Amino acid sequence: MPLAAPIDNRQSPIDNHLMPQSAFDSIRERFAVLYGTPPSVVARAPGRVNLIGEHTDYSELPVLPIAIERALYVAAAPATDGQIEARSAAFEPPAQFARSEGHPSGAPWHRYLAGAVAELADLAPGQGAKLLIEGDLPASGGLSSSSALSVGLLAALSAAWGAPLDREGLVRRAIVAERYVGVESGGMDQAVITFAEPGHALRIDFRPPGRRQVSLPEVLSFVVASSGEEAPKGGAARDAYNERVVGARIAAVMIADEVGVDLDQPVTLGQVSGVDVVDILVDGLPEKISAREVAHGAQVDIAHIVQLTAETWDAQVKVPVKRVARHVLAEALRVQEAEEALRDGDLRGFGKLLDASHNSLREDFRCSTPALDKVCAAMRKAGALGSRLTGAGFGGFALAACTPENVQNVIDAAIATTGGPGFEVHASGGLEIR
Repeated sequence: MPLAAPIDNRQSPIDNHLMPQSAFDSIRERFAVLYGTPPSVVARAPGRVNLIGEHTDYSELPVLPIAIERALYVAAAPATDGQIEARSAAFEPPAQFARSEGHPSGAPWHRYLAGAVAELADLAPGQGAKLLIEGDLPASGGLSSSSALSVGLLAALSAAWGAPLDREGLVRRAIVAERYVGVESGGMDQAVITFAEPGHALRIDFRPPGRRQVSLPEVLSFVVASSGEEAPKGGAARDAYNERVVGARIAAVMIADEVGVDLDQPVTLGQVSGVDVVDILVDGLPEKISAREVAHGAQVDIAHIVQLTAETWDAQVKVPVKRVARHVLAEALRVQEAEEALRDGDLRGFGKLLDASHNSLREDFRCSTPALDKVCAAMRKAGALGSRLTGAGFGGFALAACTPENVQNVIDAAIATTGGPGFEVHASGGLEIR
């Protein structure tokens, strides 16, 4: 699903990017040419690179992402005819539908637009909008182009309709809007896109909720490189993602039943992660089991396990449980260790945690691919301190941490392996609305 214009499959130096002000001005000019009137608002929603904490957010366990300078820009103006019209030079076809219908047919990206409009049903009833979407954020690669689109649409539309959302409310609505596309994701992407600060990673906790900015050492650089495979959020990848969400829920129910813990809704591993014997209990979990078997044995409402936002998981399908829980709980600990390594300037220790994360995602969680493994290995061989897939996996981009003098070597090695793109990223500020 293309959400942004194609980028050079070599590296893309920062000084070749549109700087924020010129990007805002450019999209305003193109909007005026396209629609005959200037936009009332432009929102910049950056992409995201998750440093560590993969597949933990939907279990209410911590994550440590950064926002990056690549972004989507959404220009908007209100329309009195109740029609939503969205265009972009980056992808086709355009979308046009009556807001009262709220469900355009056409390209897959239209579902994100429909989800955002549906989440704003209580704002400015009857108002339509004209939209232009542009940017330099690679699509279907695990850099969170879909969440950037959702956040940017919600921010631009609510502001254009004279009812701008506060940022906490924006994040909540963006999470729900994106889940209606079919992936039962957590809240990491939307939060970091909205709240990131330059030069910092964002430690996000979900139980209890909290955020803190984590300063990044100046001597630490980051490179992302494509595996050569897209990381779509539909079809088999969506099903594989949701299968692991259900597997984590099953693990939580089984552990809670064993130790006599009452679970809140939604059911998550975060609710049992503090149990002293959790590691022993994980070892006793089945390799695979169905939600129906677990719900019957633990005497819980099966809907608490299989109900997703946009659909219901087949309760009779056996899903992986032990290895999913093993990864999620170990990855949450790595987030804490990574934050401490960054605070202490322990670059080698941080790199080893990235490698351990990737190994767990490959061996236990099984969302890596041979292409992702290959590009990670190439970047390590070229001098990276550590490397791992970033994003949901099943294709997409990999991340490498390195010292500044090794950046070019790491980029060149990645591109030689997969054909690119590969480029350096910097910790960026979050959502901007002008």
